[in-house]
Amino acid sequence: MQGQPQLLSAVDETKLAIKGVLGYTVGYYASVLRVTANTSYADEKATDYLQSGFDSIASMHPEWGASFNLSYKYIHTYSFADTSYCIGNLTVGYDLTGLGIAGIEYKTECRLQVHVENKTSDNQVRLTVTRDQGEPLINLGKQNFKFYNYTYSNLTWSYINPSDIRAAFANGTYVIDAPTGIDPEFCVVQVDDPRGLTVTASSVNHYIYTLSWNSTFYSNLQNATIVIELLQNGTIRWLGQNLASQATPIPPVPNKSIHVNQTINNVNQEVPFQIEDWESQYRVPLGLTNNASLFSRNNMIVFLVNNNVSRITVWWDGSDTATQTSYAIYNPATSPFKDCSETRLSNGFINLSITGKPVFTITSSVPGGNVSSTATFLRVNNQSTGIGSNESYPILKGIVRDIVHQEGEWSGGIKECPNVYSQIIVTLPANTTYYTYQLRMMFMNSAQPRTLSNLNLVQLSSDWVSGATRSLTENGTSSGLPIVDETLAGQTCLFYNFSGSLTDWAHHWGEYTDGDTGAGIMFTDDSNFRLYDPFDTMSGQKTGALNVTVVQRTNWVTPTAVCDKCGEDSSSHPASNTIDGNTGTYWRHSSTDNHWIIFDMGKMANISKIRIYQGSTASQRWGQANGVEVYVSNDTSTWVSVWNGTLDASGWQESAAFSAQARYVKLCSRSTSSSQRLYEVNVQINEKQTTIEFNPVDRYPVSFTCPLDVAWNGAIVTFDGTMPICKEDSTGLWILTEYPPAVTVTAED
Repeated sequence: MQGQPQLLSAVDETKLAIKGVLGYTVGYYASVLRVTANTSYADEKATDYLQSGFDSIASMHPEWGASFNLSYKYIHTYSFADTSYCIGNLTVGYDLTGLGIAGIEYKTECRLQVHVENKTSDNQVRLTVTRDQGEPLINLGKQNFKFYNYTYSNLTWSYINPSDIRAAFANGTYVIDAPTGIDPEFCVVQVDDPRGLTVTASSVNHYIYTLSWNSTFYSNLQNATIVIELLQNGTIRWLGQNLASQATPIPPVPNKSIHVNQTINNVNQEVPFQIEDWESQYRVPLGLTNNASLFSRNNMIVFLVNNNVSRITVWWDGSDTATQTSYAIYNPATSPFKDCSETRLSNGFINLSITGKPVFTITSSVPGGNVSSTATFLRVNNQSTGIGSNESYPILKGIVRDIVHQEGEWSGGIKECPNVYSQIIVTLPANTTYYTYQLRMMFMNSAQPRTLSNLNLVQLSSDWVSGATRSLTENGTSSGLPIVDETLAGQTCLFYNFSGSLTDWAHHWGEYTDGDTGAGIMFTDDSNFRLYDPFDTMSGQKTGALNVTVVQRTNWVTPTAVCDKCGEDSSSHPASNTIDGNTGTYWRHSSTDNHWIIFDMGKMANISKIRIYQGSTASQRWGQANGVEVYVSNDTSTWVSVWNGTLDASGWQESAAFSAQARYVKLCSRSTSSSQRLYEVNVQINEKQTTIEFNPVDRYPVSFTCPLDVAWNGAIVTFDGTMPICKEDSTGLWILTEYPPAVTVTAED
């Protein structure tokens, strides 16, 4: 009987030690999660930690001969919520062979829970802390409370202890003075107890972003999409411009726990998004984020909104077992990017053909459409970038956008402009008729003289087009609407800062358009301002400008199709021979009626002449001495005569000049001869090409040696049957850049 107390003491001591090891194991598990967000890794490390704890217990009394057999372990945490907790349950069998004890099974548990109450004053936080079986934990000091403090200058979270605990109650409630810089409405606090358990609780787990759209402008603009980037510091931006007057940083929650909901036409629903990795303060894209990681200063949440969205909710599931939502996972069955590859991107609305060498160039076109635009980037002092390496695709087949990244290089350097680094970032969002660009120029501190005579960031050029294409540019506003100037054929127009200050300007867009077909560039106030600043200020002159040039040429083209004809003899001499490009084939119709044929130009064209190829035999020439008459039409129903005359000679014979704008051309022979033949037909059209340049340095040179790091953002739109940048009634996509939604931020638990 004398040994019985010793045996009981050994058993009790062992149980107490096991319970203590469990507490520290749960705390260790939570700390690993807090760093890695990897549940399986944390569980693996916790198991190792637990086993090392058993080994430590055995080494405390080697004479007891302790050995342990773990039969059940359960650890679970719930974090970053107003009620957060960590729990651990353990079943372990053990033997103390040195004391003759064997086959003991011990079950134990531990728990730490923190509840953030509603605040009691403007600068106080009220917490209730409980432990196992809801027992109040009342012996905590200010060193046990660590508030998350966000430093905006370096985009990092750190811990800060409160200066004082105002009150501690028997039910485990603590009234704590919030440390300087901590907002009790948006606070995150880590609570550590003496057992090693740790819990991270938050006053909120929902951030609400309420969008206010200008109803006057958006009433007739439906489903126009913008791309939202939500940064860790709480900045919410579109094309580089911040949309919110206040920012609330997002805590370092696991990326796999994040969800995005939107209220669309008063219906709340989860929506697709992607979390991206960036470097250098969101200036260098790296790719999609690993979901086994924490939301950090290198991450942004990206999603799409339109004017049907009134509210965005970003929320997180605090459970350690949370899995990534399907809305943040690429699904090839539903993705608009499933047909993308390197050098070719498509979202179903526009296709991008990307050429990295020798000059970074993007050609945008509409699938099945007739319009395309070509953009080149970063020309300095009239020297284009000569790309050294191939472009990279940090995100290819993303959830809501793809990203292309390229560093601009100049072989041999830039004349009169040393020590320059540049980069180009292009994104193609889903559900848009535009792609976006971010262009960055870094001028290092230079001991050598440096002069910018020209800085052309974007040069957007149309194809050679005919028809009623107009080149339009915003040149100020009146009553909130754009004042639109047109650049005519043969003109070059500079749109620079026309005001006496840097605060009264409006050149947010330029486009070339033929109704609902065309392309253009648009950008927000932020980049409109940077079109003029800093270089206007540095030069003391108004140097920055949009430069719009329209050139014109005449060109002989072959019609795209034969629409109709009076008839044809046989398959050996069909009417299609007149547009086959072969002057050795011809169309013939053995009829004594006047011959006629109708051609389709494929689209509206500015027509100035026609020409036909005639044979050497006079009796077989089309129209002969009687002549030919030319008609034009837009619908093949109403025809207008534009020219008549004789073309009675061999070889190419052309009409006199006339002026007509039409899609269809009808040629009528005045001859009734059945032997006449029509070999080939061409139509002369007047074509225009528009070039829009975004030039922060254009009208005057700028000299400086100081360092300068500046970026410009914008969007390039290509439309064919969709919304232009600006229509004649002043609706259009320009509203997205000049009147983006204003955003206010609130929070919920």
